[in-house]
This record gives sequence, structure tokens and C-alpha cells, in this order.
Amino acid sequence: MTVPECMTILTGAKRKEGMQLGIPVIIGILAGVLFLMVLLGLIKKLAGSALDEVMQTYPAHTHLQICPMANMFGLKSRGMKQVRGNGILLLTNSVLYFRMLMPRREVLVPVSSITGFGVEKSFLGKTKGVKLLRIDFTPETGGADSAAWIVRDLDGWLSSLASLTGLSAQPA
Repeated sequence: MTVPECMTILTGAKRKEGMQLGIPVIIGILAGVLFLMVLLGLIKKLAGSALDEVMQTYPAHTHLQICPMANMFGLKSRGMKQVRGNGILLLTNSVLYFRMLMPRREVLVPVSSITGFGVEKSFLGKTKGVKLLRIDFTPETGGADSAAWIVRDLDGWLSSLASLTGLSAQPA
């Protein structure tokens, strides 16, 4: 056997070994992509049905602001150990309403109980590097509470809240 033939045999063996190792990696990547596609499909379906529910309760003509995929950072009264959650944030003339997708949770704040609002960089020790909408309010149980969300059109939300409540955005 000449040297070039030996090189061909060795190179071919290494290629075959590399292909055997590469097949499980490719299958794993494809399975991961498929899993993500199914998960995103389920989230989209869940968000669509939640939006339908919200629209039945609060028809479009009542909306002052809506963010169909707001990210809630939690309620101050529940402490720092809450998990952020995506959902629908809606402002009408009478309520600020949030419907979390998973777990299903609702936050209903009558506009008359809003005591302030503003912009935060973080809330309850959590941040995502974007500005947050903070709402301060008096819950039915008394005392004071607040919540914060990432929303699209933050300036629009601040403007609508100022018009509706007669308050000005408070600094962090």
C-alpha cells in the first residue's frame, strides 16, 4: 500500500466516525427545534384564547390602551419570590386589568384606586434592561401596593394614565 492509499483509508475511517457522532447531534438539534415550534404554537394558541376572553369582557370600544403581550414583574405585596409572567394588560376608563397566561392569574385595579404611576428600571429586584411601567394603587384590603410591567408604547400608557387619573408620572 502506498502512502496516498493509506491516507485515503485513514481519512475515510475518520469521516465515517465523525458522521456516526454527528447523527445524534443533528437528531438532537432537530428534536429541540421541533419542541420549540410546538411550544411556541401552544403559547400562541393560549394567548389567542386569553385575548378572546378579555375582548368578550372588555369590548374594543372600551380600550384606552392594550398590550397583548405585557410582561408582569409582580405585585409588591407578594414579595420578591414571584416569577415574571406574560399576559394581556388593558386600561379602560374604569379598570386596569392584567390577565396572566401561565399560571392563569388576574389582577384588577379600579382606576379610582390608582394613587400614582411612573417608570422603573427594575422592580422587586428584577430587571430586563428596559423601562417598566409601574402602577401604585390601594388594594381593596387597604394599605398600598404596586405592580410593574414591560409594555409596548410606554409613553402612550403614561399619557393615557395621566389623562385618566389627573396624576403625573412619578420618578422612580
